[in-house]
Amino acid sequence: MKKSVWFMLYLTLLLLSPGVSADTVPKYSQYSVASVYAGKAAPVSLNTKNKRMFRTRLRESTQNPVDFAGEYTVTTWGCGTSCVMGAVVSKKTGNVVWLPGSICCWEGSDDMLQYRKNSRLLVIGGMINEEGVYGSHFYEFTGKKFKRIKTVPLPSSHH
Repeated sequence: MKKSVWFMLYLTLLLLSPGVSADTVPKYSQYSVASVYAGKAAPVSLNTKNKRMFRTRLRESTQNPVDFAGEYTVTTWGCGTSCVMGAVVSKKTGNVVWLPGSICCWEGSDDMLQYRKNSRLLVIGGMINEEGVYGSHFYEFTGKKFKRIKTVPLPSSHH
């Protein structure tokens, strides 16, 4: 419920921004999945040094219900002040895919990551890898990687 309220506020603010219309903001329904996995969690694939380094967080995430792209759980952890990094883990296969980069500097009142269990759309608020444009970054999850759709710059008091 909290995410829905934030998303509606976010869309309202976005639509009131100059140069942004409802047609230009990707919608969760445009990236819907056919079904949501409800089976037992597969063992997490820890086939790289990075995955083994974060094995506890990755394994713990599969104890949660599917919350992204039909079969994935999203997990994040701190990597500095106002910074998080993370991954998505398939409950069906155990496959791990890293988020598009570290995420920082979000000044919004809610989570810097917005997503739905029945959609492949991921919305990131802030900056990616602590550089570039401050704004809302829209990504489509392909099952193997996050494909950037677009970035909508937002005003910031710090950047």
